[in-house]
Amino acid sequence: MGRTLEVAEINEKRIVLRTGGFSVAFINALRRLALSDVPTMAVDFVYIYDNTSPVYDEMVAHRLGLLVLKSDEVLGKYRPPEDCAGKEPSEVEGCYTTIRLEASTGERESRYVTAKELDIEDPDLEPAYPETPILYLGPSQNISLIAYARLGRGREHSKWSPASISALRYTPIVEYDSSKASEECLKCLEHYPQVREALSRGGKGALVLEGVKRTSALKYCAETACEGALIVRYDSNRLELEVESTGALKPERIILEASRILDEKVKRFAEAVSSAGVEEV
Repeated sequence: MGRTLEVAEINEKRIVLRTGGFSVAFINALRRLALSDVPTMAVDFVYIYDNTSPVYDEMVAHRLGLLVLKSDEVLGKYRPPEDCAGKEPSEVEGCYTTIRLEASTGERESRYVTAKELDIEDPDLEPAYPETPILYLGPSQNISLIAYARLGRGREHSKWSPASISALRYTPIVEYDSSKASEECLKCLEHYPQVREALSRGGKGALVLEGVKRTSALKYCAETACEGALIVRYDSNRLELEVESTGALKPERIILEASRILDEKVKRFAEAVSSAGVEEV
């Protein structure tokens, strides 16, 4: 079977790839890397100088750390996470960008302070969701802080993971024999119109259910009301990879970066094997 790659769905938040001929290990590696190794920017240090709000300093810092920052334009501008992790902004150069927040209220004013009020030093970095609330200020309250954001990876902390969903699915295939299908079977399949129509037409055959995500009810029907009429199996040569972005990176960028990282890892592994003097079998 030749290798095929099809973009089945793509929008601002999600991409679905249908592949043929690729190993499960290869596509699963991309799935895992999308979650764990593709870098994004996130706040890592927060210095709070004044906070008279009802929200504790620790909670303010936590909320800043979990803000999603658009990172498409800055991936190549900062040093890699391995050079920066565990080091304060004053210790290294090229790792951090500064974020400031100064907000206050009048004597009769109260309001939410949102992400759009952050003053970010890097013009290419901005909140993915500007209306995200950070804290609430009551009358005559204020907040003053400086935060520092850097590149990181999901395996270090989930706040750096660019994907909220990264799922791999086999393509379900249904083999059917309409001569053994009962009315009870057809009724059981009301949520699978493709299969129901095939049985209604008569004869034997097989259906490839591309894009069908949930098949537990279909398997239930095959093992109960449709026993003998249906066999559900899964084709490991036809895989579907779905990646949903948090908003930090475009979904197609996540796939491209995961592919690049996988390529680099394979090259480093091959070099390590070669330098160790291991001969190919």
